Amino acid sequence: MDRIKTAQNTGSMIQQQRNQIIILILSQTLLTLAATLVAWLSVGKVAGYSALLGGLIYLIPFTYQACRVLISRPGAGVRQNIWVLYKSEIWKMALTMAGFGVVFVLVKPIEPFSLFGVFILMQLSAWLTPLILNHTLFKN
Repeated sequence: MDRIKTAQNTGSMIQQQRNQIIILILSQTLLTLAATLVAWLSVGKVAGYSALLGGLIYLIPFTYQACRVLISRPGAGVRQNIWVLYKSEIWKMALTMAGFGVVFVLVKPIEPFSLFGVFILMQLSAWLTPLILNHTLFKN
């Protein structure tokens, strides 16, 4: 009986974590769009699309990692789940590097301050949003 309650609690915790990740991704998407609009209106078109690209360089790999990690794997052991976590982190870094590479090779002109500024803003928002919302991700 205790095992069933534990499984139900674990399932609800996983759903709660998924909901928090979805809220985080949506808030970061809105933050990217807001930063893009501010950069576009205050500095110009180049700064605007550079800001958008900086946000996308962060969001696409982050969303990929979140999807990979949060896919339910019934019966998977701890070792397998940790392997998925490490593998998705490596792919996240590779996608981020590829994103910067593609942008710097293909997009001319580019405003590096806007690009890196929004990318760093997205990193900070991922760290600070759970604290601001008084949530802790992956709380056990």
